Amino acid sequence: MTGYAVVLASGELERVQAVSMISSIAASSDTPVEVFVTMNGLSAFEKDRIENGDFQVAGPAGEAMLAGDGDEVPLYTEQLERAKGIGPLQVYACEMVMDVMGTDLDDYVDIFDDTLGVAGFLSHATDKQVIFV
Repeated sequence: MTGYAVVLASGELERVQAVSMISSIAASSDTPVEVFVTMNGLSAFEKDRIENGDFQVAGPAGEAMLAGDGDEVPLYTEQLERAKGIGPLQVYACEMVMDVMGTDLDDYVDIFDDTLGVAGFLSHATDKQVIFV
């Protein structure tokens, strides 16, 4: 195994935040990480949603994150951006979901390295441990 391939299919704040933390720690330890954001996971990266703080919260951990002043845990977008500057981390948006939703990369925060289809992501993941969230 030469790293992690994370499939983020959920838009819930707690899950997206967990993916950003796991990916950031791995990348900062010089472990290659590729995150494939698909299905409802893409909604968590919409510019309007981030600007308006319109997060999908699943429970008390997410509520506590939103109630905090941001000093405890940086928002997942900031955390991923920082990690990309530190270690081997790439984030990809799912082409198929973007086609179905009628969106393009301009609709999302500037965190994605590129778009990929499932076949493209699987070819990136062949030598990595796959984690599905």
